[in-house]
Amino acid sequence: MTRRARLIRSLRKLRPSENQLFALLAIAIGLFGGLAAVGFHELIEVVSDGFDEITHALEGTIGDAAVMVPVVVGALLVGPLVFRVASEAKGHGVPEVMEAVQTKGGRIRPRVASVKALASAITIGSGGSAGREGPIVQIGSTLGSLISRPFKMSDRRRSTYVAAGAAAGVAAIFNAPLAGVFFALEVILRSFTARGFSTVVISAVTANAVWRVLVSDDPVLTVEPFKLEHPMELVLYGALGLLAALVALGFVRLLYYVEDRFEALEILGDLKPALGALVVGGIGVASVDVLGSGIGGIDKALAGNIAIVTVLLLLVGKAIATSFTLGSGGSGGVFSPSLFIGAFLGSAYGSLVHELFPGVAEQQGAYAVVGMAAVFAAAAQAPMASIFMVFEMTNDFDLIMPLMTACAVSTVAYSALKRESIYMEKLIRKRVNFDPERDQNLMETISLTRAAEAKYLAVLASTHPTVVSDQLDWSSEEYVIGVAGDRSLLCVVSRDAIYEAARNGDSSITEIRALADRSMPIAHPSDSLEQGMEMLEDASIDFLPVVDWNERLLGVATRFAIVRAYEQESARALSDGDLRDNP
Repeated sequence: MTRRARLIRSLRKLRPSENQLFALLAIAIGLFGGLAAVGFHELIEVVSDGFDEITHALEGTIGDAAVMVPVVVGALLVGPLVFRVASEAKGHGVPEVMEAVQTKGGRIRPRVASVKALASAITIGSGGSAGREGPIVQIGSTLGSLISRPFKMSDRRRSTYVAAGAAAGVAAIFNAPLAGVFFALEVILRSFTARGFSTVVISAVTANAVWRVLVSDDPVLTVEPFKLEHPMELVLYGALGLLAALVALGFVRLLYYVEDRFEALEILGDLKPALGALVVGGIGVASVDVLGSGIGGIDKALAGNIAIVTVLLLLVGKAIATSFTLGSGGSGGVFSPSLFIGAFLGSAYGSLVHELFPGVAEQQGAYAVVGMAAVFAAAAQAPMASIFMVFEMTNDFDLIMPLMTACAVSTVAYSALKRESIYMEKLIRKRVNFDPERDQNLMETISLTRAAEAKYLAVLASTHPTVVSDQLDWSSEEYVIGVAGDRSLLCVVSRDAIYEAARNGDSSITEIRALADRSMPIAHPSDSLEQGMEMLEDASIDFLPVVDWNERLLGVATRFAIVRAYEQESARALSDGDLRDNP
């Protein structure tokens, strides 16, 4: 054996298995997602400090109206970014990730992450009413798409890594790994599979570890411990869930009503965010608590002792401010505003029930905590993510039953009134065909023979392992197909098995058929692309022989070949559909 051949063999031994590679990818996405979250957090702080200096400098001249200046200036900077550089960065971001997963196989333009980070940092740092969840989901998802792009994988697998990037971002910036996992599964992937779950978990845990090391392991919100004081309170929490569904519904409708009005305005798109900022700044003059993400205002709601009229005004003010910030074209998320609205709804409700049932409802702050989760659970149709998010943000696990009760009621009640979540509503308005069964049905109707390629190494099954070993030294194939004289398939043998037999020199093994891998799946013409992909993923391989009914070899299907066959057929089906729609 030549030195070059020995070197090639040694390098191949160091190559990780497929499962190890996928785990390493998940770790890499978590690592970079965590670093991106830290960087985004620091960018918001820098921008916020800069605009705070502007506000302080103007207070002596124009008084309370000084808070309007940063909001408007920030909007003037954001407008050109989102309307000219990357339109995907406009609004709350999560629907754009869902669209990429559904219609683009998880492919996201690289520039989206940087534009979204800058535009959202300016929006939030200048006082625009928006949250960090949308931006970090889009940033993390873009990283997941970019990191997985060089590897040959199905759109479904790539979409899993996009979701892993989203989970990493949420897990880090909210210090909430469980919430990141369930947000990715409930909202981005909209499905639960063992492989998808493990990939998302690895990324979320890695990103959260990065955040805890570089920033802090403290919960986002600091609250006193709450607990269920009386079993009858569960009825009150259920009623709060109903109210949360109604408030969430009102918030969603207001947001998209404002967005529709701004879309209809016949003015330069660059100026639309500034026009919305005038309304937001005006509300901020009345109360600065509604500006930015609103985390400081949430702390006040959790502490209680606010007049109920003030609470309700802040609730409505935050909903209006968020609608004008995002509806006009600003960049940011809806999670923190939803928490703000839910916290003040819960605070007002807690104050009311305490007056009516003083022996049962003792803790006003507990209702504020539950209200936070219930409003977002309804609006996003993501009860598990909402429950774990509030758990981890408050570090209070004693309200499990109230949280589960309110979130379940609010989710069901909202879905009875409106089918689409706050994220799905935007996709419906963009006329995105969000039908997860379409791709599945198409995959199930295309024969796997469409993906069978003549890219393999085939030898007679009676060939000696040493002879085949010499051929493999100059080949990149991981498997060798043993055939009969009529090309009927007799065996499939792995590279490692052939090398080991050649190295040991066992005289009893004279043919490669004795080394056959009996676990290797074999496909037939009746198998579909979907069944072929399942065979590959179940066996954790990328080599699937396809034979005819006489067992003669037709070719070998790989993940890449299956994806390409699907994309070709999908494009043809789409073209045929367009022709039918436009005769």
